[in-house]
Amino acid sequence: MAVTQKEIARRAGVSCATVSRVIRDPSLVRRQLAQQVWTAMRELGVEPRDGELAEHKRNDLLVVVNDFTYSLYGGFIAGIARTAAEKGLNLVLCNSGGDLSVERASVNNACRSGYAGVIFVTAEDTTEYREMVAGITIPVVFLNRKIEGLDYDSVLLAHFETARVAVRHLLEQGHRRIAMLSTDTDSTNTRAEQAGFVDALLQGGVPYPQAQASIFYYPNTYRGGYDFVRRFEQEKLDYTALYVISSEQTVGLVLGQMQRPDSAFSRVKILALNRSPVLVRPLPSLTTMEQPVQEMGRKAVEVLLERAAAPQRERMNVQYNALLDPGAF
Repeated sequence: MAVTQKEIARRAGVSCATVSRVIRDPSLVRRQLAQQVWTAMRELGVEPRDGELAEHKRNDLLVVVNDFTYSLYGGFIAGIARTAAEKGLNLVLCNSGGDLSVERASVNNACRSGYAGVIFVTAEDTTEYREMVAGITIPVVFLNRKIEGLDYDSVLLAHFETARVAVRHLLEQGHRRIAMLSTDTDSTNTRAEQAGFVDALLQGGVPYPQAQASIFYYPNTYRGGYDFVRRFEQEKLDYTALYVISSEQTVGLVLGQMQRPDSAFSRVKILALNRSPVLVRPLPSLTTMEQPVQEMGRKAVEVLLERAAAPQRERMNVQYNALLDPGAF
């Protein structure tokens, strides 16, 4: 026998209109009320589209990412996929291409269908994004990037400390003119990395104006790194070392360096966060730092399942450190 919206409303302690809005678009309803409705529906064993709750959908896990081609994300997804399989979860991937409407559609479907939860590998700190996340009625974990002020579990790299370790390493090698190649996209990660970079230079005796002026902003792409090499040569920048936060940018830097073997940039020491797998030959000018991406993906799944089992427990903010590997190249 079909369960009516009136029965769902009575069990959830809300109006029939609220139940209807949750079914049509949960982002229109306050999170607490929407959660009451979905809980009642699960208890009654119904699903809004066909009146029957598909049990297998409760084991689905949505992973939202804006670009599958970005090398770092492959490691996260591999860790998520392996752990999801071990836990009996079915992985559902949303590659949004940065289109919020695509993400919203996937998230709303996950909420309607009673997914185990959603892991955001990428997230934008915008009003629209915040509104979408606020309407989610299933467990949420931010992996790699979080939105400040939103009270959700997260698994992140310790970006501030990572940048400090990188700069200290270069200072210990005798470098005093150290630059940072950041991205032209603002996020909590880039702000933390930039702050750590400046802090370490200040501790090394570099004046604040010089430290701040040593941060360069380029797209997080191969082209971004390549273009920085051209600027380095054209403006005759006098840095002897460079900290890079992107594996894609690093590939562009190396390509530019190899095409100009006698240039000033060819003598610059590069310390890169995350080595790109396409760099297969030894490069004496390159040192890498590796973040445990697969381990972070594994932890994100575990944190999500812990949240599902204990919805009222305190929020978790798990941070990992990147490991300096001077012998990588």
